[in-house]
Parts: sequence; structure tokens; C-alpha cells
Amino acid sequence: MKIQRVKLDDNILVSPVIYGRAEVASYSDPLIPGYRHNPLIEALPPILTQEKASLQLSNYPKFDEQQRLLPAELRFHLIQEVLDFFEPLAIHLDLEQRFSRLIRRGYKNRNPQQRRDWADVDHQLKALAQRLHPANPHSGAVSFTLLGISGVGKSTAVERILSLYPQIIFHSHYQQQPLSLTQLVWLKLDCPFDGSTKGLCLNFFEAIDRCLETHYYYHYTRNGRASTDEMLVHMARVGAIHQLGVLVVDEIQNLNEAKSGGDKKMLNFFVQLVNTMGLPVVLIGTHKARRLLAREFRQARRSTGQGRPIWDNMVQDETWHLFVESLWCYQYVHQSVELTPKLSHTLYDESQGITDFVVKLFMLAQIRAIVSGQERLTPNIIRSVAADSLQFAAPALSALRRGDRAALQQFEDIEPLDLEPYLEQARLALQSQQQSGLRSKPVSPKKSKKAQSQENERQVVLAPHDIRDLVGPGEADAHHVLQTAKVTRPAGEYVSETA
Repeated sequence: MKIQRVKLDDNILVSPVIYGRAEVASYSDPLIPGYRHNPLIEALPPILTQEKASLQLSNYPKFDEQQRLLPAELRFHLIQEVLDFFEPLAIHLDLEQRFSRLIRRGYKNRNPQQRRDWADVDHQLKALAQRLHPANPHSGAVSFTLLGISGVGKSTAVERILSLYPQIIFHSHYQQQPLSLTQLVWLKLDCPFDGSTKGLCLNFFEAIDRCLETHYYYHYTRNGRASTDEMLVHMARVGAIHQLGVLVVDEIQNLNEAKSGGDKKMLNFFVQLVNTMGLPVVLIGTHKARRLLAREFRQARRSTGQGRPIWDNMVQDETWHLFVESLWCYQYVHQSVELTPKLSHTLYDESQGITDFVVKLFMLAQIRAIVSGQERLTPNIIRSVAADSLQFAAPALSALRRGDRAALQQFEDIEPLDLEPYLEQARLALQSQQQSGLRSKPVSPKKSKKAQSQENERQVVLAPHDIRDLVGPGEADAHHVLQTAKVTRPAGEYVSETA
């Protein structure tokens, strides 16, 4: 699966587009009577059981414990392999089943072998152009919306599920009859950042052209000069010609920013695609999109065809423990540690179960442990990298800790954590240590008597009541220790003394 950002002209930069694989049609019995004798369905992969879906969705990068002994620079590369880690959870398997039903249900009443199908397309396009309802409003197609806070893995999960299907299927013959058809099983687009309907339309045609090596952008957009209304009808036409199985539109909350009623127009178009053309539509976005969909109640009702799953941050339950235990295997520090309840809780507290933050804090903690020479994961290291790297998300994380969903609405669009600045800092720190000869190395568990004696001589003797002696080594809460020893007092006591 490829991701490509396309520039159409000097004024419009479309969002990244996901591309999948192409296959020559190979037909098999779908085992569902209503799905038989339909080449669009019989050319799809078999319907998966939960076990097979879990196996195909999962991705566990190869890991060898000997890699922990490699130089730091090489281990930085290995740590990035964690980004490819994918542990299928219950919500992923539920989503896979939703897509499986949605795509096949959408194809059920579309059969290119039947002449009636093409006649229906002409009628449906005319109805769409006139904003009329079709003669048969019960197309059988369904849609759903997938809403949740940013960073929990909605887009990644959908893309992995789409990758289970070929994006393009080439048909030439079916049941000894000629069938010249290039079937487009799925297309995933991002709503433009400015929320413009025109940008989304242009993105659609450019993506189709790159997938199918066609020239629809040239024919139907008039090089970007066509009106939105013109392009919307042509989008439906192209979708019908290539038997588009499902249109996925991500970042749908961006339509809130559309001008001149663009959000209303585009949502109405999605409704018409489902109702008139029988083409399933999936909308993905943050909770901000919920208000948008509630206002356009027709779309909200129609989206209940497959339900409206809500995808929020993980809670500390069995799902969380399954995810973290699988992730914890990928330790590239010299000294691996067991996942203790304290480590698990610390990682959760700092990330609040937002998948993007969980994975990247785990990676950054290892990088800091390597650069510092500590070479093991501790709660303190996790908290320190969180304090440094998640400042931008602090208000949202605080709202999650308080369970304040109302306050969270202000921080829905949480940006993903960018690892590159921290990797560059780590590289420069290592370079500086190597140049100055100060690179910290793990202490050998066995020391000679002479080395131990020299180390004892270097130890600092602390005076009585020295703060360092009170706090001591380890991971104890220094503030609590000093307060217990009555070294620190509440600020109010100092005020009363000076009053």
C-alpha cells in the first residue's frame, strides 16, 4: 500500500492518497446464496473468520534479543521498527466485519452482467443531477461513520482493513461470457484541510487517475475550472463505471470549516451516493464531526445502517494489558525489564491510552535510556520523555485524566507525536559523547578488587542532614521524602513567619 501526496496546481495541494494492489479476477463461491452469480462479489477475497482476520491484520516486526547488544546508532533504527507493530484488538475485528458486510451488501444489487444495471446507472445519474430520489430508494447500500479522538488509530486500522482487499480487479470473462471491467473495490481520501468541497472533488479524480491510469481529471474538471456541482455528478458517474465498492473519506470534521455551505453540500452528496447510486460511504473523523452529522440528520440516520462505532482512548482493562504486553517485547536497551504494574500504569497515565502516544513514548523512553547510559526502562524515564515530548497535548491529556469530555471537545484535533526531532537530538548527543570520550557504558556486574577500591575512594561522603543523603538513590518521590523529614514546609508557613 502506497501513500502519495499529489500537487494539482499552484493553488491546490490535495491530501495524501492511499493506493493498494491490483489483481486479475479470480472467482470463488462466496457461500452466501444472495452473493452468488455476481462477479463483483465472487472476485473478492473469502469472508474471514475472526481468527483469520486477526492473523492477517497483525504485524509483529522480527525481533532478536542479540540486537540489544548492537551499537546505539543501529538500535535507533531498530526502535523505529516498532512503528510497524500492529496488535489486532476487538475493535479492529469488529471493524473488519463491518467493512466485509458493507462492501458485499453494496455490490449485492449491482451486477454488470445484467443490462438493467447499466440502465439503472443512467437513471440514477439523472436523479442525482436533479437532486431527485430514485424510483427504488431502497438501494440496499449502507454506510457508517467512525468517530473518535485523534491518535487512537482509526485511520491506521481502516487502512489495514482495506489492504485485505485488492484495490483494483481486472475482469475479462465471467462464466464464459466476456466482461471488460476494471473494478475499483475501495478508495480512501482525506477531506482537505480547508474543508473545501472542490478540493475533495479534485482529489477524487486525481486519485482515480493515478490508480487506473485514466484521464478523468482532464475530462471532468476542466483543469480545475468545473463547478462543484458538475464534478459531484461526474464523481458518481466514475464510481458507477468502475463499480466502486466503498468510498472512505477521512478527517470529515474538516468540513466544519467549509465556506458557503460547503459542508452541507458535500454531506448531501454523500447521502445521495448511498440513496441514489447504492454506493457505500464511510466517514471518519473526530467528535467534532458528530455535531456536523447531527445537524445533517438525514446523513446521521442513514449512517446507522452499520451502526456508528465510537473509537476513543483505551482504558486500563484487558485490552490495554494485551496491547502493552505485546508492545513491551520490543525492548532494544541492554537490560530488558519485565512489564510491572507500575510501568504499565505510568505508561497509561502519561499517554491516557492514546495509541500514538503509547507507542511513541515507549520508543522515546528507550532512546533516552540508551543516550543516558542507563540502558533500562524505568517509570522516571517514561515520565521524563512524556514531560518533554507531550507538552503540546497537555491540556487534552489533563482533560482525559479528569474524565472531562466536555473540556476535551476543545482539544479534539491532537497532533501526532513527531519522532524526528527527538531522534536527531539523540544522534547529536551520542556524537557529542563520542567526540568527548564521555560515552556512558553499562557497568559490568563483575569488578576487580582494585576497580572496586578506586570506585569507593571516589564516593562522596555526605555531611549529616545533607539533602542528597535524605533523598538517597532510587525512584522515591523526592518531594515526599523531604516533606516527611520536615525539610520543606507549605508556602503559607513562610508567609505567616514574615507577616
